[in-house]
Amino acid sequence: MKLRIIYLVLFGGSAVLLPACSSESKKPTETTTETVSQVAYETVPVVAEQRSKALQLPGEFLARYDVALFAKVNGFIKTLRVDVGDRVRRGQVLAVMEAPELDADLNRAIADQQAARGRLEVSKLTYRRLVQTAKTPGAVAPQELDVAKGQLMGDSAAYIGKSQVVTSARQMKQYLVLTAPFNGIITERLLSPGAFVGPSQKDPQPVLKLKEVERLRLQVTVPEVYAGQLRQHTPVTFSVNAYPGETFRGRINRISYNVERAVRAELIEIEVNNPGLKLMPGMFTQVGFPVQRREKSLYVPSTAVVTSMEGTYVIAVRGGKTHYVPVQIGNETDDLLEVIGGLKSGEPVVAKASDDIRNDIAIRTSPVAPAPNAVVVR
Repeated sequence: MKLRIIYLVLFGGSAVLLPACSSESKKPTETTTETVSQVAYETVPVVAEQRSKALQLPGEFLARYDVALFAKVNGFIKTLRVDVGDRVRRGQVLAVMEAPELDADLNRAIADQQAARGRLEVSKLTYRRLVQTAKTPGAVAPQELDVAKGQLMGDSAAYIGKSQVVTSARQMKQYLVLTAPFNGIITERLLSPGAFVGPSQKDPQPVLKLKEVERLRLQVTVPEVYAGQLRQHTPVTFSVNAYPGETFRGRINRISYNVERAVRAELIEIEVNNPGLKLMPGMFTQVGFPVQRREKSLYVPSTAVVTSMEGTYVIAVRGGKTHYVPVQIGNETDDLLEVIGGLKSGEPVVAKASDDIRNDIAIRTSPVAPAPNAVVVR
């Protein structure tokens, strides 16, 4: 019984001693961690330059003038002298309408004018006779002469009024002839001969649509960030899908000087000569603008800009420590980004920045070449 108890005690002791012996036999190992001071980060200076950039924006061609031609008076289309695709000149007759009511109105007005003229001639003759007779003392009463003079003036006014009615009726007849207000091309014919036209219709349709296409307007909406950087007469280049590989040229003619709130963009227009009619209204195009700041701006390599959960920033090196500088991105060139923020020209920034580099830590820098035996973060 004693041997059994001793065995258990020894077994228990060995159970306690074994772990103790195991922990003492294991020596602690030394860990080597690379400190920040052992790492050299390449830095580049912030540069101040006045760079230009070829900005590419979509645009759309519009006709210089674009008009829908409606009939001004009620009538029926008698003849159409043009059709879609016809080139017309200013003042050319495009369509002729007929309206029997207008013919009747004109004939009636002419008849009234002639009757008024007859009355006027009688009044003139009567007044002249009375004037001649009045030269004999007592032959004509003064009151009779005054009445004749008043009749003459009234008939004269009536004749003038009837003449104006005739002029108005003839003007209405002229509205039956539709003429071209400018040089251009007929782009649509919406009605045919015999169709009733006129302003009395509930939903009047135009007879024809005319556009001037020998000179086009190219409209482009410029984002707000570039507003103010474009000037009138600035040369631009543009291309269209219809003529791959061909470049067209023009100049900025109009700037709206207004940023549309819905799209946050400014509208500009470029007038384009189109004598060969190669370009057409409705075509889309890519327009290249040379954009340049009025003053020098700060630029850094694109790899020096970090965009993370904390925002967009550049890691500047100040006093041997990293410093996050929030920036906004402006123009982008082939190799540099314009940055707007709390940076200065010549200030060193980490060339290959990332969010792994913490803020406000001491680092070694390598402006030109890394120091010997240093680890360069690329």
